[in-house]
Amino acid sequence: MAEVSAGKLFRRIHHLRCRERDLAAALTALPRQLASLQARHERAKKARAESADHIKHLQVTHRAKETAIKSHTGQVKKLSDQRDAASARDDFEALEREIAHARHQIATLEDEILVLLDEIDTANGKVPELEAAIVRAHTEATAFDTEMTQRKKDLEQSLTDVRRDLAERDLEVPREHVSVYNRIVAGRGPDALAPLDGLSCSACGTTQTGPDAGKVKRFAFVTCTECGCILYLSEKDEKELD
Repeated sequence: MAEVSAGKLFRRIHHLRCRERDLAAALTALPRQLASLQARHERAKKARAESADHIKHLQVTHRAKETAIKSHTGQVKKLSDQRDAASARDDFEALEREIAHARHQIATLEDEILVLLDEIDTANGKVPELEAAIVRAHTEATAFDTEMTQRKKDLEQSLTDVRRDLAERDLEVPREHVSVYNRIVAGRGPDALAPLDGLSCSACGTTQTGPDAGKVKRFAFVTCTECGCILYLSEKDEKELD
C-alpha cells in the first residue's frame, strides 16, 4: 500500500474505533437506563405512599384535637355549673381561673386545627401531581422495556458491522507500521489516534516539528512527539490541500 494513503486510512480507523466505543457503551448502558427508569417509578410510588401516610397522620391528629376540644368544652360546662353554685368567693375565683384555662386550651386547639386543615388541603392538592408522576414514570419504564430488545438488537448489529469494517481497515495498515500501530492501539484504544490541529496534536496539544507536520500533510505515518498518538490530517485540512 502506498504511504500517501496512510493518513486517510488512519482517519477512517479513528472514526470506526470511536464509533465502536460509543456503540459498546450504548449497549452497556441499556440495562442501567431501564433500571434508572424503574427506580424512578418506585420513587414516585414511594412519594405517593409517604404523602398518603402524612395525610392520614394529619387527619388522626385533627380528630384527636377535636376530641380534646369536646372534652374541654364539657369541662367548661361542668366548671361553670360548679362556679354558679359556689357560695364562697375563693371557690368562685378558683373555678373562674380553671374555666379561663380550659377556654384558653380550646382556643389554642382551634388555632392548631386551622393550621392542620390548611396542611391537609395542601397535601391533598399535591396528590394529583404525585399520581401523575407514577403514571408517567410507569409509562416511560414500560415503553423503554418494550423497545429495549429491538434497540439492543440494532446496536449489536451496528457494532458487528463496525467491527467487521474495522478489521478490514486494520488489514490495510502498512506492514512496516503494523507492530507500532498494534502496540499503540492495544494500550489506548480509540485514543491511539488523533487529528493534527494546525501544527499541534489535538490529543495533547503539543506542537509538532515542521518536518513531522509536513509528513502528516503528505499522509505519512507519524506519531506525536509527546503522547505517541498516531497523527492524521483532518478532513477539513485535507480539503484545503486540494
